Amino acid sequence: MKLRHKILFSLLGVGLVASLMACKNGEKVSGKTPEVRTIIAATGGAPKPFTYEEDGKLTGQNIDLLKAVFKKLPQYKLQIVKVEFSSMFSGVTSGRYQIAVNNLTKNEEREKNYLFSDPIFKNAYVVAFSDKSSHIKAANTWSDLAGLSTIGSAGVNTTTAIEEYNKANSDRSINLNYSAEDLKSQLEGVESGKYDFIVMDKPMFEFYQEEYDLNLIEKEISGDLESALLPEPNSYFVLGKEEKTLSEDINKALKEVILEGTSKKINDNYFGEDYSPDYQ
Repeated sequence: MKLRHKILFSLLGVGLVASLMACKNGEKVSGKTPEVRTIIAATGGAPKPFTYEEDGKLTGQNIDLLKAVFKKLPQYKLQIVKVEFSSMFSGVTSGRYQIAVNNLTKNEEREKNYLFSDPIFKNAYVVAFSDKSSHIKAANTWSDLAGLSTIGSAGVNTTTAIEEYNKANSDRSINLNYSAEDLKSQLEGVESGKYDFIVMDKPMFEFYQEEYDLNLIEKEISGDLESALLPEPNSYFVLGKEEKTLSEDINKALKEVILEGTSKKINDNYFGEDYSPDYQ
């Protein structure tokens, strides 16, 4: 009987020591693991190379950057889903999705309804012409492109800016042609001479130029035209208004991803150039 008591006390002692060591190391002795929250990020899956599908999987600069951010946030499990672009914002509003990721920029209406992460990408614009065009030139104002034809999708900022210019300058308007074609087809329309020019993101243009070996020439946009197109030069992750903690966690991890050079590596991979925002 005494031997049994000695064995029992020895086992209790070992358990007590193990518990004390666990407490000392900051471990939970209750056996419970921290709760991991699933975060659903919605993307429209275009435009390439910011977000697109390859071999049935979502990828792209925005997607890779988001994954790099969440690698630093073990308290969350990231799930990325492809949805119609028009349903991204309504899904974030309803709480069905917590994040919208689609190279999104700020505007006054969006800022009323959503939270924005810190900047994830610094944009720039160019005007592109066929290399056989007689109209090739840099542009400081929309009037530099007056009388020429262009192509664009309804609702994007370049198209909206041209619409506003045309309203105020009916005597020196730009011939705007609306299209539901993908960007590659629009660029091929400029290359063939069907349209005189197209205004678009510099990194996206250079990606398509290299990817599809297009015979196009880019010219810089500056002055008033640059100010009109880039009142807010950055793009962001967009979150629901109630996601303040998630937004703060993302911003902390995002800063680390940029400062450690991971963002630069992602940009170099897709664009051959770094478009990371500046962080001090």
